[in-house]
Amino acid sequence: MTPIQIIALIFCVVAAIKILVFAFSPKAWMKLAKGMWKNPMLGIIYFILLVIVFYFLIKEISVTQILAVAVFLALLMGLQLSRYSKDAMDFAQKFVKNKKDLWKKNWIYVLIWVVLIVWGLIEIL
Repeated sequence: MTPIQIIALIFCVVAAIKILVFAFSPKAWMKLAKGMWKNPMLGIIYFILLVIVFYFLIKEISVTQILAVAVFLALLMGLQLSRYSKDAMDFAQKFVKNKKDLWKKNWIYVLIWVVLIVWGLIEIL
């Protein structure tokens, strides 16, 4: 089994468990999610996992293909969020309320996206 297959298998198992728990006990899922999101190390854990997954992806596929999958996932998430557009816009308004604070908290993510965009453009053009 390749690293990409292992990553996909982990995703499938975790996603299936999430859907089953959410289907039978949404409150239990929310309790777990609240506990998880309270962990101050969560961002670091996500970043480490992001780097590991990206490392294995970039060994197998191009950044153009990764960006195309990002479009697919953005559309899928947008489809789901469109059902909650008012709540999503309320969150977005809170998110962008303070421009200085917005950049202070999110510069690393913007930098990652800029690198991926430039890399993708270089590869495509």
